[in-house]
Amino acid sequence: MVDGDALLSPSTTEAVLQRLGLDDRPEVSLDGLDRVYLAWCRNVPFDNLRKRIHLVATESGPLPGGEPEDFFASYLAHGTGGTCWPTAAALHALLASLGFDARRGSAAMHDAVAGPVHTHGTTIVRIEGADHWVDASMLSNHPLPLRHGEPTHLDDAIRPMRAEPVADKWRVWWTNPAFDMEMGCLLLDDDTSLDHYLTRYEVSRTASPFNTGAYATRNFDGRTVTVAMGSRFERTAEGAAQSDPPGGLAACLVEELGYSEEIVASLPPDDPPPTA
Repeated sequence: MVDGDALLSPSTTEAVLQRLGLDDRPEVSLDGLDRVYLAWCRNVPFDNLRKRIHLVATESGPLPGGEPEDFFASYLAHGTGGTCWPTAAALHALLASLGFDARRGSAAMHDAVAGPVHTHGTTIVRIEGADHWVDASMLSNHPLPLRHGEPTHLDDAIRPMRAEPVADKWRVWWTNPAFDMEMGCLLLDDDTSLDHYLTRYEVSRTASPFNTGAYATRNFDGRTVTVAMGSRFERTAEGAAQSDPPGGLAACLVEELGYSEEIVASLPPDDPPPTA
């Protein structure tokens, strides 16, 4: 659904491409999509930092980052990402601005437990008649093909994923980056609006696992680093390990995950715990 609010300004698009390390404009092809998505997964974190700051400060107005231009302004200035609704909206906007046939998906995360409730935003891209799942929360490094009538999978040692057909949609299975836990995510709507995303994002004020405690995860070459529950987790092909990083989690957020000192200093005092 490429509507008027889907496209970024040309200046924002170029600035984001440069920040992602893409010196030339990717071609609209499967190879181009793979290139953009890998750059996203390696450079744009999934996090709740701006949301935490907003909720704790009891600020008025909408949750931050829901509008793609606002999302990217903070990303360019502070290295922030967002939770599923803002990251999916931003990735959709970038891909649409690059000419890809991208759609906003709305899904039910962990639907076997929570039921078919719209709790997750994702992005679907059609290339040469075939759909591909590119998720700004699951960060699978490569697009997951979606084919009616047959399961598909990605055999990544760190970010494995698989999709199984469910009626005319799909359920995608992915592995939590910090724990060896596979979770299902049932696609409910494969072409929704930015207004739907903004509405569901606001609903998450009172119903989300990302409302308490700083959470951030980002992919690197051969590993994923996650800050959660006051600890640092690193996942490699050998599995996930938990540690207390030298210098504390605040230093980890700045020096390893790439956030600005300003945004990390704005987090609640114990979120993450202060450095020693």
